[in-house]
Amino acid sequence: MVARLGAIPLAIIALGLAAGVASAEVSGKQDYIKNCAGCHGADGKGHGPDLYVLPGVAPPDLTTLAKRNGGVFPFQATEDAIDGRKGIPPHKRFDMPFWGVTMQAPGKEFTPESNAKVKARLDALVRYIESIQQH
Repeated sequence: MVARLGAIPLAIIALGLAAGVASAEVSGKQDYIKNCAGCHGADGKGHGPDLYVLPGVAPPDLTTLAKRNGGVFPFQATEDAIDGRKGIPPHKRFDMPFWGVTMQAPGKEFTPESNAKVKARLDALVRYIESIQQH
């Protein structure tokens, strides 16, 4: 009986963690649809509706990032590219927003709290992009 009672709290914790992961994935997908799909397309293949109003923009097919990286999804490189704050960007970078800046909490920009929230959103967004990879 004691073993069963011990399993109940573990099951509740596991369900809570799974729900947290699921909500992070939903958040990543929601951020993708809201912020990325306009150019990259709802399917991630690089043919979003905004391309008709933004001449000269050619977003990459996000579903082939792993394939183009020897079968390994480049998580950190993808996050860095979306964030946009690492290093001095090339002029071409201005085709895509600096989401690491844009996602900052108004009035709290670049505070540890705001940076942590941006990092969590970017992690969820990149996990969503990882989930749409072609195999």
